[in-house]
Amino acid sequence: MLVTAPSRTLTPLETVTSILFGRAPDTPPLERRAELSPMGALEEVLLEALQERPCLIAYSGGRDSSALLAVAVRLARAHGLEPPVPVTLRFPDAGLTMEDEWQELVVERLGCADWIRLQHHDDLDLIGPAAMRAMAWDGLPYPYNLHLLLPMLEAAAGGALVTGVGGDQTLLAAGRELDVLAGRVRPVPRDGLRIAFAVAPVALRRPVLRRRIRLTLPWLSNAGNEALTDAALEQEVRRTLRWDARLREMWRSRVFRLMLDRIDTLGRLADSEVVHPFLDPRFMSALAAAGGRTGFADRTSAMRALFADELPERVTARGTKASFDEVLFNRHSRCYVDELDEARLSELLHGLAAEELVDPAALLAHWRTPTPLANSFLLLQACRLADAAWAR
Repeated sequence: MLVTAPSRTLTPLETVTSILFGRAPDTPPLERRAELSPMGALEEVLLEALQERPCLIAYSGGRDSSALLAVAVRLARAHGLEPPVPVTLRFPDAGLTMEDEWQELVVERLGCADWIRLQHHDDLDLIGPAAMRAMAWDGLPYPYNLHLLLPMLEAAAGGALVTGVGGDQTLLAAGRELDVLAGRVRPVPRDGLRIAFAVAPVALRRPVLRRRIRLTLPWLSNAGNEALTDAALEQEVRRTLRWDARLREMWRSRVFRLMLDRIDTLGRLADSEVVHPFLDPRFMSALAAAGGRTGFADRTSAMRALFADELPERVTARGTKASFDEVLFNRHSRCYVDELDEARLSELLHGLAAEELVDPAALLAHWRTPTPLANSFLLLQACRLADAAWAR
């Protein structure tokens, strides 16, 4: 399927919130008929990746990467191919990233002979050496953590890197309305109103949702928060009730199309093919067909449906997840923020055409808190990149 590359220019609102809305133009829809089951589609994608030398699996120990590693190991053994090699980033100074126990559980169960573990400290900061190198190659990244792939892509040079990108999004929970329609929960009287509202025309839903939806980020001005709320409202009023239709719309979304384009570009620059089985159109078409109108009750139900034979139940049903925010907002970011003053930040925001959307004093105060929100990370990168261009 030929997919047109989306516009790589982020709007000021996208830059200051890290949120992309809407559909990428000229993106063809997913096929409505699936020739394969979801597992059959994953196997086809992974078999193609296993032909490459080396074939590395970006392995965090989470459910998605564990599932892909398990399927790839099984396929390699069944087809007499070289086994895939898990590659893991480890951050000994960042406690919230620690997944050693989960990682070792799956690797030992699968009997992986090779395992690449890359240890990092503060070099994968949002504006650290790896991120600045990636931005020098290809400009402001999307998403802001794009550069975390760079060490693994370089380890896979000449071959392929398989990622679990998209697993969180494609294996999405159906929601209360569809759970009622599918008979997964006992209905209550209010459920009838919820379902009727979900299928009501946009013209009827918009004024109700306008009263319900209010998004705010602490560094945005009043105008910025109004713009964010308006964009979220327009996205929500077009949200369909059907689970399979949501998945098909996700495939055509600007956020997915731009993310895949930027990752593929970084892969080419690092001489590595990047494979995202969960976002391959064959898998997404098969998953939409399998999930149908009502989809899966939750992510664990989807994982069990697909990978019950591949992973231990404790991995399939796992509810915890690592966080990399402390890796990203690290020494380089904090030093840069400490050196910024409100006047210089205002100049940078003006250069980004974002001065009306952001309160510079509130932004500086937020960045200087112990745990700034990740939605501000792309804006930090944009300011640092603009600062570097200004210095040149």
